Amino acid sequence: MKTIINSFKNHISFSNFWVRNGFILLIISILSNHLFEPENFPFNKNYKFPLFPIVVSIITGIIIILIARFNFIYFKNKYFTKKINTQLLLRFLFSTLGYITILYICLYYSLNGLINGIESYSMYHLLTGLSVSLLICTLGIAILCLPDIYKLHKLLSIKGVLKVQQGGKITLVKYPEIAFIYSENKIVYIVKIDGARIITDFTLNEVESKISEQSFYRANRQIILHARSIEQVKSIENGKLSVLLKPTISDRKPFQINISRYKKQSFMDWFDRKL
Repeated sequence: MKTIINSFKNHISFSNFWVRNGFILLIISILSNHLFEPENFPFNKNYKFPLFPIVVSIITGIIIILIARFNFIYFKNKYFTKKINTQLLLRFLFSTLGYITILYICLYYSLNGLINGIESYSMYHLLTGLSVSLLICTLGIAILCLPDIYKLHKLLSIKGVLKVQQGGKITLVKYPEIAFIYSENKIVYIVKIDGARIITDFTLNEVESKISEQSFYRANRQIILHARSIEQVKSIENGKLSVLLKPTISDRKPFQINISRYKKQSFMDWFDRKL
């Protein structure tokens, strides 16, 4: 029961993409449809709740959110994991607005013609409505994607150095030197690509917060990997993956870990982007 309650809380959390943006969409749809038409204004003596326009606005908004979301995921996987700059952000914005423009024109000439007849077509109304819609969509896309863009920018901006403090001594370990990081008997070790091992006073959660998730992957509760540490990946029973790591630490057998079937897809997505 506790697991079900925690899962429910995670899904209804305001930090959830669809919960957060669904709530924003609902508020914008209600406010805009009450303000844009005089007869829908709450203090109008002939006021009537604009249910149909609100439903249409919500459906249209969901379609626009889907367009923006899928385009963002495409840019994130192909471009944003390597760098984020003004040129890429503008490409993402204008390509998203391009898809929305195509959708708007199709809806205008189909739904508008179906409801009001072809005599209602007007280039002036088309361009005016499109301009206002694109302006609103630009603001909406910024609100929708800004948290994810900020997170990616922050991760890519993290200095590629871990400052390890142990026994009064400070050691600076650069990202390119790290093969993997693991926890054993409540002690966290950094394994460098040359096989050297450094003892730290971090917890694995602390290390995870300091490094870039674009470069490293939390495989399980005991280990964080860099793609350069992976020697071999193979499928094993119960849908799991077996991963052989390098380098081998002196006086130890090679590290071989399992990736659960629940994390298998996210691991492969991350690993494929490193190839």
